[in-house]
Amino acid sequence: MQHKKYSLYKNGVYLHDFETMTECSKWLENIIGGSLYQGLSRIRDGKWIPDERSQLFGYEVKTNDTEES
Repeated sequence: MQHKKYSLYKNGVYLHDFETMTECSKWLENIIGGSLYQGLSRIRDGKWIPDERSQLFGYEVKTNDTEES
């Protein structure tokens, strides 16, 4: 069975792993506030790079595919 895991980085520094994008966005929302799911999903998909005015500036979400036996 394949599992997707998401890793969150800030300015290239690893912060945390998450099982879902919802967990990732909720965790970061508790730290910096706002509603971040859509923005983080767009960063993950490579559809948006936040500029310096964005609260998501410097953040990156990487998808890691892992296999469970």
